[in-house]
Amino acid sequence: MPTAAEYIIKRLEEQGVEALFGIPAVYCSEVFMAAKAGGFRVVVTVSDLEAGYAADAYARIKGLGAVSVAYGVGTHSLVNAIAGAFVERSPVVVINGGPAESDVALQSKDGILFSHSMGASHSDLQTFRQFTAFCERVTNVANIPAMVDRALVSAITRKRPSYLEIPQHLLKATVPAPAGALNLAIQPGAATAAATEILAKIHGAKFPLMIVGEEIQRYQLGAKLLAVIDKLGISWMTTLVAKSVLPESHPKFLDVFNGERASAKVRKALAGADFIISLGAVFGSGHASVVRPKLPQMIRVWNGELLRDQAPPIKVSISHLIDALGQQALTDRGDAAEDARELADANQQEWSDEMLAELFAGDVGEAAWDGDPDALTQAPAGSGRPAPVAAGLTYDELFQVIAEPAFLDAAVRIIVDTLLGVYPAANLKMPSQNSFLVGGLWASIGHSVGAAVGAAIPGDKRPVVICGDGGFQVTAQALSTMARHKHPAIVIVVDNGLYGYEQFLLNNTYYSDPAAPPISYAVIPHWDYVSFATALGVPLALNAHTVPALRAALMQAKANNGGPSLIRAVVQSKSLPAELH
Repeated sequence: MPTAAEYIIKRLEEQGVEALFGIPAVYCSEVFMAAKAGGFRVVVTVSDLEAGYAADAYARIKGLGAVSVAYGVGTHSLVNAIAGAFVERSPVVVINGGPAESDVALQSKDGILFSHSMGASHSDLQTFRQFTAFCERVTNVANIPAMVDRALVSAITRKRPSYLEIPQHLLKATVPAPAGALNLAIQPGAATAAATEILAKIHGAKFPLMIVGEEIQRYQLGAKLLAVIDKLGISWMTTLVAKSVLPESHPKFLDVFNGERASAKVRKALAGADFIISLGAVFGSGHASVVRPKLPQMIRVWNGELLRDQAPPIKVSISHLIDALGQQALTDRGDAAEDARELADANQQEWSDEMLAELFAGDVGEAAWDGDPDALTQAPAGSGRPAPVAAGLTYDELFQVIAEPAFLDAAVRIIVDTLLGVYPAANLKMPSQNSFLVGGLWASIGHSVGAAVGAAIPGDKRPVVICGDGGFQVTAQALSTMARHKHPAIVIVVDNGLYGYEQFLLNNTYYSDPAAPPISYAVIPHWDYVSFATALGVPLALNAHTVPALRAALMQAKANNGGPSLIRAVVQSKSLPAELH
C-alpha cells in the first residue's frame, strides 16, 4: 500500500500534473520524497512566494498545480500567491505537512511552542480558509484518501485553490491505493433554461455583445465557445486576464476590455450594446464605471451562477451552459445567423465623444487605484530630484519592437507584470491561443517572474516576461531557479528607475511636466541587472537603450536555448504608453 504522500502524488499524476513546486522542509519532506520517487519534476524555488507564483502559472496552463512549503514560516509567505490564484480562478493545491495533535495539545498545556508555531493551535488552517475553496486538516489516517480526493476535485471543478494539511507523521502512514478515477462531474444547474433565455435575448437585441472571461480558459471551453460565436455571428471581447483564450485573428474579435483604457472599438461596442452576455468574466475595479451602468442590459455567468440585475442568482454550470448554447443555437437560430452578423457589424457605428467620456469616466484599468479618490489630487510633494532615467527607449518603442513578428510568434507566451506597460501589452496581437498570462486583477508586482518558472515546465511555449524594475526586484531571485533548470525564459526588465504605476496614480503631472520631480518614495534603488543575472547563472544578459539594440537583444535571446535570458530595457522615466495619454 502507498503512503499518504505517495497517494497524493499518484492522484496528481492521474490529473496530468508533472511537477511539484516549493521549498522542502521537515514538515513536508515526505511529499517531496514521494514526488521524486514517482518521477515528478521537483522544482525547488528560491522563495516560497516564487513557488506559489510558479504553481499558479502552471495551473493556468495545465489545469491543476501543486505546491508545498514549510509549515508556518513558508506557508505565510505563500499566502499572497494563493490569494491571487483565488481571485483569478487558478486551481492550485497547497499540500501542507502540519504538527501532530500531541504537539498542539502540549503547546496548549505547557505554553511551549512547537516548531514554526505562532502560538495558535492551527494558524495555517485559519489563514488559508480565506483564500481557498477547500481548506481542511485531516488527522485520521482512514480519512486521508477521501480528503485528498475532495481537495483535488474541489480545485479542478471550482477552479480555485485548495488547502490540505496532514500532520507530518501521518504523511508516512500507509493508506489504500487510489480506487477508480476522481468524480469530476459538475451539476448542470439551470443550464438548458439559461441558454434558452440568453439566445432569446441575443435574437431580440439590436446590438448584442459577448464578453469572454477567464473561466473559459480555466474550464478549457475555448473551442466550444468559438463554435457558438460562429453560429451566432456575435461580436466579442475578452477581459485582460482572458486575453488570447480565443484566436485574436477571429473576424468578430473586438479587443481587450481593459477598463477606461480599452480601445475605441471596444468602448463604442460597449456603449451601443443593448444586450451583453458575460461568460466567465471576473470584473475588477477598473471595469466598474462601465459595468455598473450596463447591468440592466447584462447577463453574467461566473462562479457557478447566472446573475441578472436586481434578481437572485441561479445555479448554472458554465460548461453545461456552453454545451446547451451550442445545441440550441443550431436548432433555434436557423437562417437568422446572417442577420446576427449584420447586427454585430453595426456595433462599429460612431458614438459621440461625450457619450464615451460619460460612460468611461473614473478608472484607469483593471488594476486601477481603489483607495481614497482625493489622493489623486493631494499627491505627496516631489523629492526635487530629476528623472531617474532621462534617456532611453519610450514605452511605445519598447512594445513596437516586442510586437514585431520576428519575435512575437506562436511559440512564445507573454507573461506581463503589473506595470504601466500592461496597457500596451493588452493591445499586443497574440498569434496563438492561450499565449498570454497576467495577474491582472490581484495585480501583485513580481508575479510574472515567478510565474515564468511554472510556465516553462509544460514546454508548450517559451515564457517571455515583461516586468517593471520595481516588480522585478520583488522576485528577481527566481532567475536562479530558471538557470538551475535551464528554462529558456526571456525576462525583459523595464528599467525606468521608478514605481511608475504608483507615480502615475498619485501624481501623473510628472509625465507631462519636464521639470516635475518624481515622488521621492517612488524612486527605486538602481541595480546592475546584467551583472546580477550573470551572478545567478543566467547565460545571456544584455542591456538595450535603443530600438536597434533592443531588436538585436531579443533576437539573441530567442536564439539562446541553453537557459534563461535577461534583457534590461532602459525606458525613460517620463515616458508613458500611448494608451495612457
